[in-house]
Amino acid sequence: MGNSFGNLLMALGMDRMPDFGAVPFFSYLGGLVENPYLLPGAGLMAVYTVSQISLFSWADLSYVIPCIASSYILSTVLGEFVLNEHVTTLRWVGVTLIFLGVALVAKTPVATREQGTEAQS
Repeated sequence: MGNSFGNLLMALGMDRMPDFGAVPFFSYLGGLVENPYLLPGAGLMAVYTVSQISLFSWADLSYVIPCIASSYILSTVLGEFVLNEHVTTLRWVGVTLIFLGVALVAKTPVATREQGTEAQS
């Protein structure tokens, strides 16, 4: 969820920014820092990244990555209903396929090999 809501805040923040080339570079940087959506969005994305990294300590890569894809579902819903983006039928079909894939992976074991405490030299 941190990924989806972080992306939402980033999109809301960048909608309020001028075009990159329309203002001087340091003014643009100042606008980024002062934007009330961007820093919280970046913070949520940082929490999401740390959470994702920690998942690899107890679950297989082939389990973690497909389950993380569930954030694409929530991001699409937020885009449609919060940002008023028009999500086409073909995109909804893609989101449905992601949902089905996540549901299938969720029914499998989290890890397929025994987790060791530390590799022996």
